[in-house]
Amino acid sequence: MNLNSCIFIAGAHGVAGSAIERLLLSQGYMNLLTPTHKELDLYNFKQVDHYFNRYRPEYVFYTAAKMGSITYRKSHPAELLLENLRMQSNVISCSHTYGVKKLLFMSSDFIYPEKEDGTLREPDFLTGLPCARDFPYSLAKITGVKLCDYYREEYGDDFFTIVPCAFFGLNSSFDLERANVVASMTRRMHTAKLRGDSEFVLWGSGKPIKEFLHSDDVASACLLLMEQEKHESLYNIGSGNGGTSIWELACMIKKVLGYEGAIVCDMTKPDGIMRRVPDSSRIRELGWKPKYDMDAAVRFMCEYYLETLKTKI
Repeated sequence: MNLNSCIFIAGAHGVAGSAIERLLLSQGYMNLLTPTHKELDLYNFKQVDHYFNRYRPEYVFYTAAKMGSITYRKSHPAELLLENLRMQSNVISCSHTYGVKKLLFMSSDFIYPEKEDGTLREPDFLTGLPCARDFPYSLAKITGVKLCDYYREEYGDDFFTIVPCAFFGLNSSFDLERANVVASMTRRMHTAKLRGDSEFVLWGSGKPIKEFLHSDDVASACLLLMEQEKHESLYNIGSGNGGTSIWELACMIKKVLGYEGAIVCDMTKPDGIMRRVPDSSRIRELGWKPKYDMDAAVRFMCEYYLETLKTKI
C-alpha cells in the first residue's frame, strides 16, 4: 500500500475497524472509505456492488461482524449465521469482481476445534468441530476463511485471514446483551460499586483462561500483514502472555475501579471452555508484538467506560 491507495474498511465504526482507521490516518493514509451503515448496508449485495463499482477500492480490511454476548448468541443463531454470511460474501465477492489487490478478512478464534491443551494453532483449522454453543457464528466465519482461500486458489486473489483473540478498546459496546466479557464485567462491577454491593458474582469457577488484546494492537498487526508481499492463509493474533483467567480479569478490574466488595463464584453456573489461547508465533516471526500489556489494556478500558458515562450525563 502507498499513502494514496484507496482503502475500504468494512466495519470502520466498530472496535477493530475504528482502530485500523486511526492507525492509518496517523501513518498518513488519507484516501479511506469508512461508510456508516446508513451510507452502505453490507447486507445488501446491490448496494455493495454499486459502492465498489463507484469507488474502486484497492485494499480492503474486513472487520464487520454480527456478534453478542453468550446469551445473545444462544437466542439468535439463525440471525448470526445469515447476517454474517451475507455481509462477508458480499464484500469478498465484490473485492474479486472489482480487482482489489489485497483483502484482510477478520475471523474469530471460534473457528478452531476444542483442543486438550487449549492452544489454538493455525494448522488445527478444520481438524475438528468447533464448540457447539457457538456453532452458528463459527460456521459463518469458517465460510469466510474458506471463501478467501478459494479465491486465492482459483483466481490468485491476495485474500487472507486473521484470527484475533478477544479484544477491546475505543467503541467497545457496554450493552450487556452484546458486550464482550471485559466490557460487561467493567460495567457490572462499576454498577456494583455504585450500589454498595458487598459481593460481585462470577459465573462458574473463574478458572477459564483466554488471551486479550487492546484494539490498537490488533490494528498494528493488521497493517503489518497488509504490507507483506506474500501471505499465509491464516494468522493468529494473540497477546502471547499465556492467557488471563476470568478470576484474574475480575481482580484487575476491581483494582482499577476501586471496588471494595468481595469477588465470589457461582459454582452452579457452567465454566464453558477452560482454556483458549492462540499460538501467534507465525505473526511474531514477522516482527509484530503488542504495545499494551494486560494491566494497561484493562486500565484503559475502565477509564474509557467512565468517560462514556460522563458523556451521558
